[in-house]
Amino acid sequence: MLLWKLAARNVLRNRRRSLITVLAIAIGLAALTFLWGFTDGMNQQMVENSTRYFAGDAQVHRKGYHSDPSLDLAFEDGARMLQQVKADPAVRSATLRLESTALASREDKSRGVMVVGVDLGTEPQVSDLFKAIVAGSPLAGEQDAAVLIGDQLAAALGARAGNELVLVGQTYDGSVASARLTVRGVYRTQIDELDGYVVVMPMAVVREFSAAPQAGTAVVLRLNDRSQLGTAAASLKLRIGAGYEVVGWPQLLPLVSVSIRYHEVLSYVVLLVFFVTVAAGVANPVLMAVLERTREFGIMLALGTGQAKLLRLVLYEAMLLGLAGLLLGNSLGLSVTALLGRTGIDLSAFASGLRIMPGLSDIVYPVVRADRSVMISALVFGVAALVALYPAVRAATLEPVAAIRGMVAGDTAGSPRANRLAASRRWPVFVLIATRNVLRNRKRSAITVSGTAFAIVAYVFLYGYLDGFGEQIVDNATGYLTGHAQLERPGFRRDLAPELAFGDAPALLQVLRQMPGVQAAAPRVQAQALASSASRSEGIRLLGIDPRLERELTIIDRALVQGQPLEQGADRDIVVGRELAEKLGLRLGEKLVLLAPGAGGELGTAAFRIRGVFATESSAFDRGIAFITLPAAQGLLGIGDRVSSINLRVADREQLSAVLARMGPQLRPRGVVASPWEELMPQVADMLALIRVFRAIVVSVFFVVVALAVMNTVFMAVAERTREFGVMMALGTSPPAIVRMVMYETVALMAAASLLGYAIGSALVLTFGRYGLDLSSLYGDYSAIPGLTGMAYPRLLWTSIVGPGVGLFLASVAVSLYPALRASRLEPTTAIRHV
Repeated sequence: MLLWKLAARNVLRNRRRSLITVLAIAIGLAALTFLWGFTDGMNQQMVENSTRYFAGDAQVHRKGYHSDPSLDLAFEDGARMLQQVKADPAVRSATLRLESTALASREDKSRGVMVVGVDLGTEPQVSDLFKAIVAGSPLAGEQDAAVLIGDQLAAALGARAGNELVLVGQTYDGSVASARLTVRGVYRTQIDELDGYVVVMPMAVVREFSAAPQAGTAVVLRLNDRSQLGTAAASLKLRIGAGYEVVGWPQLLPLVSVSIRYHEVLSYVVLLVFFVTVAAGVANPVLMAVLERTREFGIMLALGTGQAKLLRLVLYEAMLLGLAGLLLGNSLGLSVTALLGRTGIDLSAFASGLRIMPGLSDIVYPVVRADRSVMISALVFGVAALVALYPAVRAATLEPVAAIRGMVAGDTAGSPRANRLAASRRWPVFVLIATRNVLRNRKRSAITVSGTAFAIVAYVFLYGYLDGFGEQIVDNATGYLTGHAQLERPGFRRDLAPELAFGDAPALLQVLRQMPGVQAAAPRVQAQALASSASRSEGIRLLGIDPRLERELTIIDRALVQGQPLEQGADRDIVVGRELAEKLGLRLGEKLVLLAPGAGGELGTAAFRIRGVFATESSAFDRGIAFITLPAAQGLLGIGDRVSSINLRVADREQLSAVLARMGPQLRPRGVVASPWEELMPQVADMLALIRVFRAIVVSVFFVVVALAVMNTVFMAVAERTREFGVMMALGTSPPAIVRMVMYETVALMAAASLLGYAIGSALVLTFGRYGLDLSSLYGDYSAIPGLTGMAYPRLLWTSIVGPGVGLFLASVAVSLYPALRASRLEPTTAIRHV
């Protein structure tokens, strides 16, 4: 207990030093707590919103229905199945639905939709869809021959409340079903899969439409505890039997699941960098505090204090400082996180980026989790104790006489190198003074430089990782499919109508390829098509390409995993994605039949041999895209020598707008417009916007932590020299000279730290940028996001890191002036006696 009391007295004796150390621990801990709470809040919000609007926590189907939705797999007695599910104690509420696919039409507009029949009495117990109505009114009753549609579907069909829609689908016995229904209301959930494709109707109306009076395809349920999904699913499977399946929300909402995983992986990398930086920020003041007390430890050893006791004393002091830092850091971090968890963080300025994540709204509410706080606190406390171990051992093994003189191995009153430099007349005086003082106390200088350099390394790597991550997604997505821009007739991308193809493509291609900034240009035919094998059919996007020019535009040939790429003249061959081939049950060399609407309204059909199979790590591409030659596509659609689009790749994507502007005089007479990649792939553009949102928040917090850590180190390095400044003033050094000397030293130290930090950080980013950072084991299934792969390639963008680096440099120099000014105003005798 005596050592604990002595440790507490030592901590309180130098309150400034202790406060700096405690602040270093507290600020790092608070930042880690907030960032993890912010990420957990985003993930929790995505799951809660996505499940509560429609999907539920889980659904019960006939076995195989989830992978192949069909009325053939409907429950014959839906009411009985609903009662079985409700009887499970883990289920809070449940409702029956009947789902079917149909074609929704209004005037000349059509779209494939999912028709969902709901029980108006039990549906509100499971979902909040009826609360999301923004126009019109709710469904009036079970016999109300009306529908609710999402705002995106309403916009696509040009419909609003009160209009009529025509639905054409299939009945339970396989015959054609049709109905004319009124749009009763329009809902908005901000979830694209709902707002653009789901049509909600009363259960009785859908059963009549499908000729299935007792059927149901899904029982949707809410659990008492969503975190116990696995246990609840196992219990339900035993209750309902082997002929049925229980599908949880991760399988029902794969994009939500992969988005959460994406967040977690991104957060793991960021938090790892953060934690290492916080550890360094904690280590620096602890090391400085111990090493600056060499004379004090020498006196204690000379008075008979044992080495073991001195070692324990230093460790106890570090533990007390760590505990104080934990109390302050948790108080600050948990308070801020909890407060923002109630008020929310308004990110509406980044709405386009947030929309890519299903269920994520403009207001994010961080959450506080006890397990996270305990883990972070334990790690930070462990770091605070461990970093004190080295200087504690060093202090305990000092020679008392040498320690009392204030000399530690490597620190000399005037090293030969410093003396030689001081004798030189070739350097300005401020360089000589700063260099002499920096080299005189190498240990202090090394701690300051290494701590600052380490923070800069972490900062450069974090920026490089986030910049490279976003750029990689864009490069992959545009490289596999679209290029950087597409020239097309107005309105073409909405319907891919073959009648909007344009002629004179060779002449336009020749002009475009000669324009400055254009790296490649290739013609295409694009169409919606139905791809069929002997047993299955799947809707796809068909691309007719010129194989030679396409290789200059995209890298799809490099993604082949089986077979050969398309060649000129191979007009009966087709290249498909791996997921599409697996879904249709086809292998290389087998036949695939394509059916596509032609320019004259007739249907074009042809059989093709599978020549190659590609895999891009994006389900959207691998499941929904197929390539044939340009002449084959023109013949299938009956458009002669016309093309649907010309796609471009530019030498510098940052100059895309300028390049497209120069094309205007060539495009306008032909009735062609240019669409940049952001319009061609809005999902990728939104993902990039989300990364920028995340980067803005993370880097802002990170900069504050790094700046405070560096300033703490610099402040302590100067503040611990009060006695030295007193001796200098007693010998005749003026106070302004003291201040100038400190400024010179800080500039020298920060310049050395910046050079070292930027050099190591740049080398680290360039190394990983070349060889990649393999995160695929962390993602699991990340293929739901186009362009996202398991390999990350950091990228060094100087425009991102130079500004914050300069700010960090200036802040550190500025903060060093305060203790210097304060010391220079002391009386020399007071400063010499300073402890």
